[in-house]
Amino acid sequence: MGQRSFPAEVEACDYRRPLQQRPVVIIHQGNISKNYFEYYNINKREFFLKIQGLIMLNEKIFALWGKATPGSKTEIFFHPLLAHMLDVAAVAWGLPHLALTGIPRSTLAFFVALHDIGKVSRSFQALAPAAWPTALLGSLPEHRVAAPPRHDVLGLYWLECELTDLLEELLPRSGGWRSRAARGQLWRALAGHHGRPVEPLSTAPGPAILCEDCRQAGRDLVLGLKELFKPEPWILPLGSDLKAISWHIAGLVTHADWIGSRQTWFPYTAPDDVADMQTYWQRARAQADKALAAAGVLPVTIAPSGGWTRLFPDIQQPSPVQAWADAVDLPEGPCLAVIEDLTGSGKTEAALLLAHRLMAAGRAEGLFVALPTMATANAMYGRMQDAAPRFFEAGTVASLALAHGKADLQHAFRETILPDPTFSTPAADLEPGEETAEVQCSAWLAEDRRRALLAQIGVGTIDQALLGVLPVRHAALRLRGLASKVLVIDEAHAFDPYMDEEVLALLRFHAALGGSAIILSATLPQKKRTALIGAFLEGLGVTQPPELTATAYPLATLAGAAGLVEKPRDARPGLARDLPVRRLPNAGAALAALRQAHAAGAAAVWIRNTVDDVLAAAEALREEGIEPLVFHARFAMQDRLLIEAEVLRRFGKSSSGKDRQGILLATQVVEQSLDLDFDVLISDLAPMDLLIQRAGRLWRHRDRNGRPVPSPELLVVSPDPVEAPAADWLRAALPGTAAVYHDPALLWRGARALFQRGQICAPEALRSLIEAAAEGETPPHLAAAADKAFGEDRAAGGQARQQVLRWAEGYTTTSGDWRPDTVTPTRKQDDPRVTLRLAVLRQGSLTPYAEAEEIRQAWSLSEISVSRRRVVACPVPAGLEVQARAARAGWGKWLSEAPDVLLAILEPEPERMGYRLAVQAHGGEEAVLRYDARQGLILPRPASAG
Repeated sequence: MGQRSFPAEVEACDYRRPLQQRPVVIIHQGNISKNYFEYYNINKREFFLKIQGLIMLNEKIFALWGKATPGSKTEIFFHPLLAHMLDVAAVAWGLPHLALTGIPRSTLAFFVALHDIGKVSRSFQALAPAAWPTALLGSLPEHRVAAPPRHDVLGLYWLECELTDLLEELLPRSGGWRSRAARGQLWRALAGHHGRPVEPLSTAPGPAILCEDCRQAGRDLVLGLKELFKPEPWILPLGSDLKAISWHIAGLVTHADWIGSRQTWFPYTAPDDVADMQTYWQRARAQADKALAAAGVLPVTIAPSGGWTRLFPDIQQPSPVQAWADAVDLPEGPCLAVIEDLTGSGKTEAALLLAHRLMAAGRAEGLFVALPTMATANAMYGRMQDAAPRFFEAGTVASLALAHGKADLQHAFRETILPDPTFSTPAADLEPGEETAEVQCSAWLAEDRRRALLAQIGVGTIDQALLGVLPVRHAALRLRGLASKVLVIDEAHAFDPYMDEEVLALLRFHAALGGSAIILSATLPQKKRTALIGAFLEGLGVTQPPELTATAYPLATLAGAAGLVEKPRDARPGLARDLPVRRLPNAGAALAALRQAHAAGAAAVWIRNTVDDVLAAAEALREEGIEPLVFHARFAMQDRLLIEAEVLRRFGKSSSGKDRQGILLATQVVEQSLDLDFDVLISDLAPMDLLIQRAGRLWRHRDRNGRPVPSPELLVVSPDPVEAPAADWLRAALPGTAAVYHDPALLWRGARALFQRGQICAPEALRSLIEAAAEGETPPHLAAAADKAFGEDRAAGGQARQQVLRWAEGYTTTSGDWRPDTVTPTRKQDDPRVTLRLAVLRQGSLTPYAEAEEIRQAWSLSEISVSRRRVVACPVPAGLEVQARAARAGWGKWLSEAPDVLLAILEPEPERMGYRLAVQAHGGEEAVLRYDARQGLILPRPASAG
C-alpha cells in the first residue's frame, strides 16, 4: 500500500516497515471521533484504520485472493478477495430485489459481500500456491489438508460461529429475527451460492484450516465492510416468511456472484487498487452498472395497460374470455387465473392481456409461458415475437428467449436472441467437484433455455420451470427468475400424474415467492382444477381454500388470498358446434377414409398414438401410390424442424389452395398449440381430453372457403365399447395405443360416452364428456388393468412428491435430496432413453449428419432420442475406429463420456434413398435400423397398420 498522506492531525505509520518497527499513530488534536478511529497495538493485530471517512486495511489482508487463474501468462493472475466481495455486492446493489421488503440496500450489499467469507482460510488460499498470502499466513504448507471443507461450507461456519457478535445487531430479535434458527435461514442462503445448500460442519475446523491469523483477518475484514456500508438493522415487515426470504436471497446471491465473477466485466486488479475501499467501491458500482446492462437482466419499463387494442391491434372484437381478462378486477397480492375455453377461443391472448395488466400494475417484471412440448413452445415463440415489444415502452429493448432442450436450434430464436457477451476462458476447477462461479455463469448463460428464465419474456417447455422445484443445481436461481414474472402454463391438462405433482409444487413455490400465475386448458377435469387452485392458495398461506362450485364451460376463475371468483363465459361466436363423431373399427377403415380424402383433394390427418403405427400407416399408403407427409419425434432434429415448418406451411392458418391437398400422418406432436386446420381428421382412440384437443384441429378456421368435403366429422379408430369388454379389448385392436395408455377402462368409458352421444356438443357438453370418461364404472374384465394403472399413477405421484423440494424447510439441505449424484428428472422415466448422434463419413472424417455453421449446433441437429430397450449400443463399422474416437473427442469431456449418448454411424443405401445403422438391442441381439429424411428412424418389427 505504501506511504499515505493523512491530515496534519495524524502521524501515520509506514505500512512497508516490519510490524514491530511501526510507530503508534498519535492523535495530535481531539477533533477526530474515536468512532472513526481504531488501531491495534503490536501485541494484537492491526488491520484497519479509518480517518475522516477514509477506510484502510492492512496491506496483508489485500493479499488474500478470491479469484485466480493459476498458470496465466497475464501480469495479474489473481483477484483480491476484498475486490471480489465488493464486485458481487455492487452487482447485488443493482439487481432488482422487490420481494425483499424491509432490508436497506446498504444492508443487503453488506450481507452479499459476506458470501465468500469462507475463502479466508488456509485450506482455500492453498488452492493457488502462486497466490498464497505469505505476509499474512506465513510460509505455504508443504502438505495440503486432505479433503478440507469447501469454502461455502466454511462460509456457513464463519457466519454461524465466528461472526455472531459482529452481525447480531443487524438482525435484531425485535425486528423479527427471534432465534438462531431464523438467522440461520439467512446464513444458509448466503453460503449456499454455488447451486446447492450446504451442510453445517459437525466440528470446528482446526488450525490447519482456520488459524488464528485467519480468524483475526476475517473479523477485521468484516469490520471494514461494516465501516464502508454502514448497514442498518434489517427489520422484517409483519408477517414476513423467512423461508421465502431464504429462497430469494439464495437466488439473488448466486445471480450476483455469477455476474460479479465474470472477468470480462470485472477484470482482475492489483492488491494496491483495493487499499482505498471507498474508491474501489465506487469503481465496482460503475462496473456493475455496465455488467448488468450487458447481461440484459435489468427490468425494462413496462408500457401502461391499454387493453387488447394495444397488445393485439389486429383483433377487431375481443372474445368473451378476452373481454374478461381486460376488465376483471385484480385482487391484492399474488393471484391465479384459470381459463377454460374452447380451442380457438383466444385463451392465449387473454392470458397475455391479463399478464400485461399485472405487469403494468407493478406485480411482475415479465412473463414466462410454459408449454408441454418443444413443438408447442416453438409455435408459441413465433406468436410472441410480434406481441412482445408492445409489453414495454417504445424505445426500450426487452429480451425474448426460448427455453427448451433444443432452443438454440430453432431458427427464429437464433435470429432474435440477444448476443452473448464474449466469455473469457475460466480457470480450471480449483475445488474438487465444483466449477468456479465464472464457469457456472458461462455454462448457464450459454444455455439459452436457462437464460430464458431471466429474460423479460420467456417461452419454453414446462420442464425448465419445474427444475426450480427439484433438488438440482441452481434451483433457487430458477425460482428467482420466475418469481418476478407472471407464470403462464398452457395445456395444463396434458401432464401425467408425475408432472401434475411437480406443477402443484411449482404453484406453491411461485405463490409463496410473490408470483402470479395463469393456467390455460380446453379440457381440464374438475378434480385437477381444484388441486391447482388449492396448491397456489396453500403457497399464499391459505389453510382452508374456498370450495369450487361452478361447472359451467367456458369458465374463468380468479383466486387470491382474499378469496376466489368463478365467472362463466360465453363461447366465442362461431366456435359453438355439434361435431359428428363416427367410429372406425380398425386401421383398414382409416386407410380407406384417407384414400377417399386424397381423391377429393382434402387436407387430411391421421393422429396415431405411436411412431411405429405412423410408419406402418405410411408404408400402407405408399403401397397404394399415395405419398404422405410424416411427422413424429423420431427424426433427427434438423429434419424434425424442417417438417414442422412444412406442416405449418401446408396446413396452418395461412395455408390455401392446392398447397393444402395432402395427407399428414402424425403422433401427438400435432394435438396441442399448433395452429393447424384439416378438412378430414382421424384419430386413434385416446383419453377424452386429448380427443377433444385433436378435434380442435378439424375445421379450426370456420371462415375458410372452398373446402372439398361438405361438413366436418371426427373419425375415431376404436374397438366397439360393448357392455362387457374382454380383458384384451384395447390391446387386440390397438396394441400401440394399449402400450401408451395403460388404463383400458379410462378409454372404454370415453369411447362409450362419445359414441353413445354420436357428437361433441361444444361448449355445453364438453365438461360432462370429460367427467364421464374420468369417473365411472369399470367393466370387470378391465378391472385388473385399471387397478394396475391406478397404482402406477399413484406411485408416480408419490415419487414426484418425494422428489420435489419442500418449501417449509427453506433453503436448507433438508428441503430435498441435494446429493450431487441424485437424479431427479422432470418427467417420469419408465422407459430410459439414449441419444443417438447421427454421423456420416465425409472426406475421410466422421461428421454430423446435419450441417450448420457451428459444429456444436450441427451435432445437436443430428440427435434422435430412442428407447434403451431398442438400442443400447452402436457398433463402429470396421475401419472407422480412429475416426469414431476423433468424432467423440470433439464433443467435449461430458458428452464424450456420457453413457447415454451414442455415436451412430450411418451408412448410405442409395437404392433406398436413405441410410442403414447397425445397432445392438437390449438383449444383446444385433439389428439393422434405417433412417431417411421422409420417415425418420425405422426400428425393427414395427407395429401392424391393421
